Amino acid sequence: MVDHLRSSRPIDAKRQQAHENRQAMVRSATDLFTRVGYAGTTMEGIAAGAGMSVQSVYFAFHTKANLLQAAIDAATPEPDPRPMEKDPDQALAELVDDACRLLGTTGPLALAAAAAGPRDAAADEVLRRYESARSKAASDLVARLRSRRPLAIGVTSRRASDVVYGLLSPQLHTLLVHERGWSPKRYAGWATDAIGRALWG
Repeated sequence: MVDHLRSSRPIDAKRQQAHENRQAMVRSATDLFTRVGYAGTTMEGIAAGAGMSVQSVYFAFHTKANLLQAAIDAATPEPDPRPMEKDPDQALAELVDDACRLLGTTGPLALAAAAAGPRDAAADEVLRRYESARSKAASDLVARLRSRRPLAIGVTSRRASDVVYGLLSPQLHTLLVHERGWSPKRYAGWATDAIGRALWG
C-alpha cells in the first residue's frame, strides 16, 4: 500500500504540472488573440508568453485553432446554479446579465476568429461552433421566458430568437461597450428592454 502511494505521487505531481502548463498556454493565447488577433498570434508568441518551448505548445494543443477553442472554453463562465426567477421581467434581466457576462469574456475571442475569415478553415470551424451555441442559447432564452409569459400576438419563437441572437452578439457588444463607451450595465439594461419589447410588446 505504501509503495503504491509513493509511486502515485510523482504521477499526480506530473499531471498537475502538465495541467498548469496547459493553463499558462491558454492564458498566453487568450492575451495574444485579444490583443493582436488570430492572424497576428503565433505558436512561438504563445510559447514565449507562457514561458514554454514551442515544441511543448505543439505537443499540448497541436494547432493554433485548438488553442483558440481552449481559450473560448476557459473564458466561458460556469452556469449559474440559481433557479430562474418566476417573474418574467426579472427572469429576462437575469438571463441577459448572464449572456452579457459571457460576451464580455468570450466575445473578443469570437471576433478574433471571425477576423481570420473563411480562408482559415480551422478558425472558421471554431467560430461556427461558437455561433451555433449562441443560436441555441437565444432559442433557449426565448423558450424559458415564453413559459412564464406568452409572446405578443404575431411574434413567433423564431423571430424572437433572431432578435435575441442579434442583440446579444459580440459585434454589437463590442461596438457599444468598447467603441462607444457604454458601461456593461448600460448595455445589459438596454438589451433587456429591447428584448422585452420584442417578446411582449
